[in-house]
Amino acid sequence: MSVNILDLLKDQVTGTLAKNASSFLGESESNVTNALGSSFPALLGSVIDTVGKGESGANSIMKMIGGVDGNILNNIGGIFSGGASSVNGLLNSGGGIIDSLLGNKMGGLVDFITKSSGLKSGSTSSLLKMAAPFLMGMIGKQVGNSGVSGLTDLIMGQKKFVSNAMPSGLGSILGFATNLFSDGKEMVGNAASATYDAGKKVVGATADVAGDVAKGTVKTGKSVLRWLLPLLLILMLLSWFGFRTGCNAVDNTVDTAKDATENVVGGAADMAKSASDAVGDAAAGALNWTSDALKSVFSVVDETAKAALDKITFAAGSAGDSMMNFIKGGFEGNPVFRFNNLNFKTGSAEIEDAAEVDNIAAILKAYPNVKIEIRGYTDNVGDPAANVTLSSARAMAVKARLMGDGIADGRIGTKGFGEANPVASNDTEEGKAQNRRIEVVVVK
Repeated sequence: MSVNILDLLKDQVTGTLAKNASSFLGESESNVTNALGSSFPALLGSVIDTVGKGESGANSIMKMIGGVDGNILNNIGGIFSGGASSVNGLLNSGGGIIDSLLGNKMGGLVDFITKSSGLKSGSTSSLLKMAAPFLMGMIGKQVGNSGVSGLTDLIMGQKKFVSNAMPSGLGSILGFATNLFSDGKEMVGNAASATYDAGKKVVGATADVAGDVAKGTVKTGKSVLRWLLPLLLILMLLSWFGFRTGCNAVDNTVDTAKDATENVVGGAADMAKSASDAVGDAAAGALNWTSDALKSVFSVVDETAKAALDKITFAAGSAGDSMMNFIKGGFEGNPVFRFNNLNFKTGSAEIEDAAEVDNIAAILKAYPNVKIEIRGYTDNVGDPAANVTLSSARAMAVKARLMGDGIADGRIGTKGFGEANPVASNDTEEGKAQNRRIEVVVVK
């Protein structure tokens, strides 16, 4: 059985670190302890995510471990008693680790922990940088001289521990795959289970495609289903064949299912893009709600939250102002609301002013049946793939803030579109500023 790194950190690090860090940061020890309770699972989950990407990921973690003083676990008090220069050394070391592990996800994580623990945003950021070297020190201590293979075995054995300790919704904010913490046993059982999992991926991809295609043409969606159903039947036959003919056939079936799934998803994505292009702005969120349907969604009201909402004065043109005007105006048009004064640090997902987000949270509390999707966009400067990643991270940071305000995870979806669907010309700075936006969309 794998050693539980989170338990070791709790026993050997958390108490002493919380005591010293709280004094340094000017925060209560209980709040710092709560924050560490989210920080260590989030950071270890990011390590699992990195190692799970293959040898290059494992090597990057080994490099992080090598950059940490091997005696750090035995010198927590000494680091803080050594004065500002000693603590700054810890922060600098942790900052490099955080940048490598989290990248653009840092802002979402900081916001989530800040809201859930009661720390100031700056304190949360500093605490994460303090915690990271101790995590790497503990991992290094357990790996010893066993190298990359030993690290991989150790880290992959942490999945269930992280899953149990991870606060609800934090994994999605960090962009972890839904099966990141599963042990994968069902994938080595037999061909039927492997094909079943592949089939679920096909169905999931098909559902996404059907949703997008429905915005364009029903005819296209029907044609997708006509050629997907025979493929699923073929996969079922392959799974039965694998079950009858043994382990070698199981491997072949898994490979076949994987290849078929990739082809289906790739083809479906192309079809969805074509359908989206055909309707002009389908991907941007033309939802075609009827006013009656929207009235039904907004008909359930939390009266206490509504009373609090009525006391808020919304800035003109803000997302909250637009949403309230939409509600009061009889739900005419598409329910898409753009944040007007939501700013992030350059190239980052760290929110600088979250007042507009908090106002949207107040509206969602008053109307508990409403579900939304946060959509992020960038201008066309930089690498397109990196822009998609950044826009997604910023959308997740907004979700983290809303969850910290008490909105349930299941009511908030996120999606990053990068530079797609510009609302202005990218030839001017003013146009680029308009295209760098976050939108709130009411979804069914």
